[in-house]
Amino acid sequence: MSIAIAFIVQNYNKYSFAALAGALESMPKTKDMPIYFLPGKDVDRLAQEVKRAATKYDTLAVCFSFATTNIVEVYKTLAKLRANLDSNQVIYIAGGPHATGDPTETLQLGFDIAVIGEAEETFPELICALSDGLDWRQIKGIAYTDHDGRFMRTGKRRPIDLNRFAPFSTKHNKLSPIEISRGCPHACRFCQTSFIFGGKMRHRKLGEILKYISLSKANGTRDFRFISPNSLAFGSNDGKTVNLAAIEELLVEASKITGKKHLFFGSFPSEVRPEAVSKDALNLITTYTATKQLVVGAQTGSQRMLDKLHREHTVEDVYRAVELILACGLDVSVDFIFGLPGETKADRESSIKMIDNLTDMGAKIHSHTFIPLPGTPLSNAKTGIVDKELSRYLSRLANKGLQFGQWHTQQRLAKEAFIFRAKSGTQSTTNPVIRNLQ
Repeated sequence: MSIAIAFIVQNYNKYSFAALAGALESMPKTKDMPIYFLPGKDVDRLAQEVKRAATKYDTLAVCFSFATTNIVEVYKTLAKLRANLDSNQVIYIAGGPHATGDPTETLQLGFDIAVIGEAEETFPELICALSDGLDWRQIKGIAYTDHDGRFMRTGKRRPIDLNRFAPFSTKHNKLSPIEISRGCPHACRFCQTSFIFGGKMRHRKLGEILKYISLSKANGTRDFRFISPNSLAFGSNDGKTVNLAAIEELLVEASKITGKKHLFFGSFPSEVRPEAVSKDALNLITTYTATKQLVVGAQTGSQRMLDKLHREHTVEDVYRAVELILACGLDVSVDFIFGLPGETKADRESSIKMIDNLTDMGAKIHSHTFIPLPGTPLSNAKTGIVDKELSRYLSRLANKGLQFGQWHTQQRLAKEAFIFRAKSGTQSTTNPVIRNLQ
């Protein structure tokens, strides 16, 4: 049976699909699988492209990867595609943070299959089963709707070995920053990372990282960055203790390939945790990379909230990290989340006080609005709201060049998602993560 894959690409999932294409290339049975990377912005044009591709194969797997804030857009796009082409020839597959956090709701949106968790093993195995006419319902790591309308989940997979899979696709020239670490031991209550990828941090081997840096450079990449929940945790056995020797070896060897002026570490799409920052770590960054700015996750200036959110660092850790970063000549942006559940007036005042102090020191503030994410302990909390007073405060900071971020857009998208989920009745009412943590 002939089969092809159509990835519906948006700016928010381009790295995910680059990695998934790399995983397909890493497996002998799927390395030559036809793949279409179809831009998802223009839905009418997308529908035409999907219909055209579907005529060439017995089966076309149309694939989405999305977060909760994208749910309204994805639902409309999927409905449009199904209206134009809804047949046994096309199978609609969802993956990403939302599908993992709430696979039942994802299926109710109209998807045939939801891939849960890491997809590097699951997705190629699923595609092979579809291609060979095998029973794909036995594959671990998926959810689907059976003939009686029941939502079924197969068994959970073990965490993957990153070293088995390419981090991007050279065949299709879909290059991306290289993921060097996955998982997080901190389990912050608002964040999906620990609950999707596990609490044990896994690292890509240095030799593999260097191999893909060389491949990326050979295919035209100019500047090199890494993906990690905490860059300064690379090589750490517990994901908390900083392994300076591993970081130094990575930066020394990587800079030999890229050149110092093209290597970046601890900035987007990564960040650093405040308690991990030290003079020695910063010396490595300034010696071997062209990093101009580090991103530090603070999230709130209230120690009470930090403890409640299970951040596992202190207010003092944030001040110390910012002071050290600025002292070594780097810029620093500090993440804050507004509208956190359970936040009191005193907590918010503590955050504002910290922001004032940090900006006086020379830091910039990267602002976010709290979004309840499925699969986390705060999945059933209310969407964060930035009131008029706080909005004016953030605007004043922005006018001074001291604040940036997508908090306003996040608040709008979170509200749209909440209303959509409430009206459609698709949101799951149980949260196994919360039940397991209690």
